[in-house]
Amino acid sequence: MPSNDEKAAAGKKDACWVARHRDGGIYTAIAITLAAAVCGGVAGLGSYVLRDAFAASDAKLEEARTGEQRQLLFPDAKSFEPVTAPDIEGVNSAYKADGGGWVFDVTSTQGYHGDVELMVGITADGKVAGIQTVMSNETEGIGSQAISEDYYKNFKGLDATGSLTVEEGSGDAKHIDAVSGATFSSKAVADCVNIAIRAFSEVGGK
Repeated sequence: MPSNDEKAAAGKKDACWVARHRDGGIYTAIAITLAAAVCGGVAGLGSYVLRDAFAASDAKLEEARTGEQRQLLFPDAKSFEPVTAPDIEGVNSAYKADGGGWVFDVTSTQGYHGDVELMVGITADGKVAGIQTVMSNETEGIGSQAISEDYYKNFKGLDATGSLTVEEGSGDAKHIDAVSGATFSSKAVADCVNIAIRAFSEVGGK
């Protein structure tokens, strides 16, 4: 039968085993917490460092896309110089082609499903050179018929003076037929061209 001293020694041994394992659990929890903190810090730092790089990359891609659209409006232009955009609601940016034409990125709020953003080219002698779609959420198959090359052809060659409208009986405004069933989208296109015409006038056009 174990003596009292042996029982005490066994108790201490058991207590030490519990303490060791309890401390080991604490150390493990601390280690996991530190590892998570380090990993989170590294991920956060990486995200912060790469944020500007990603933004710059996105900007380059956007510039390449819009640059191609400007080139479609003025195929003979060798370069496009960004200029200070007129302070007109709806004008996002303005570029001048080396041949004298102008390209205005404009947004109309009159679309059926929100904003419609178009790029409108105006020649040096004051004619609408063409239109390119930048962004639109118009209904596919209905409103999208107005946000199309086929509809844009109705504006090409028009004098960049006065204003355009798709509504009947609108005074001195030049009338453009709306796409059947897509009146709102047609209005948005005409509005974009009107904004570009006003911008053209502000930069010294006709």
